[in-house]
Amino acid sequence: FGDYFKEEAIDYAWELLTTVYKLDPERMYATYYKGDNSLEPDLEARDFWLKYLPEERVIGCDAKDNFWEMGETGPCGPCSE
Repeated sequence: FGDYFKEEAIDYAWELLTTVYKLDPERMYATYYKGDNSLEPDLEARDFWLKYLPEERVIGCDAKDNFWEMGETGPCGPCSE
């Protein structure tokens, strides 16, 4: 997990989806973690997505929809990209 860069992950995802898979960018949406009582919103990921998508197609979601876990004691966190 130490070599993870959020901006590059979003850039790579965009290139893969639009250039390699040739999906229509006008039909795409992205989500980001909007935060809750214990964690701040992932505004960094939101801002990276806004390089590619209009604000109305970058949607904030809560932990129910944008949170990953690797077991009960493993690493976990907001999943925004």
